[in-house]
Amino acid sequence: MSKKQELAGLENEWKERFDRFTAPEPTRENTIDLIQKIKEVEEIKPIDIRTELETAQTTQTIKEKVTNAFLSQWNFYGSTSWLLTGVIMLILTITISQNTQNEMTGFLAWIKWISLIMIAVMGYAFRSKNEGNQIIETLSYYPLIQQMFTRFIFVMGLQLIITLPLSFFILGNTNSYLYLIGAFTPLFFFGVIGFISTMWFGQKTGVILTVFVWSTQILFDKQFQYISLFQLPENDYFLFINACIFTVSILLLSSILVKQRLLRKN
Repeated sequence: MSKKQELAGLENEWKERFDRFTAPEPTRENTIDLIQKIKEVEEIKPIDIRTELETAQTTQTIKEKVTNAFLSQWNFYGSTSWLLTGVIMLILTITISQNTQNEMTGFLAWIKWISLIMIAVMGYAFRSKNEGNQIIETLSYYPLIQQMFTRFIFVMGLQLIITLPLSFFILGNTNSYLYLIGAFTPLFFFGVIGFISTMWFGQKTGVILTVFVWSTQILFDKQFQYISLFQLPENDYFLFINACIFTVSILLLSSILVKQRLLRKN
């Protein structure tokens, strides 16, 4: 076999290989169809989930918005945790009622300890479970302040529901609305302190600051009984002190509006 024939054979062999991988020439109809599909893809806009959510939110009633806000925050403090809190408060209540001879002394001890439980509950409700939850909080449709305020209402409302029936174990027949005020006012105050300090300084610093305020009150309770957070209805300035505590709590809550404005500016 001559070199010429050998080269011709190789040429035919490679030509056959290239023919195998050569695509057929598209028809005019195929080209038009491809151009039409490209145009359709360009016309279809990607779905903006946040915009869709905001549109859906605007069509909801106020009641639906409030309900959805509460449901969105329930997973941060579910029914199991509330059941555990109720059990702890029940054990504390029974222990104090069985080991105190004087109902008034038992009542003062009781509101001091349930105030500490309130601080623990507030710190637990405001924590971020992990980095993933922290990212979800930041990217949530609801602003972080609104999320925290919703949890604050959760804690205060359910804590009140738990406290009311337990007060009968301590006071018995002497129970009255004044004693309920004396029990709820410190709870509300420390709840507000925990909420506000957390919003301004963060969860850990907020809990430490609230515990510091509680500890200071306990240490100097006897020396400054007339301005104590823990008052009995028999005290001369009971209503005045409770009114002052409630007013201070409301003023502290109003500082959240300042925090919200600062966040908007940033």
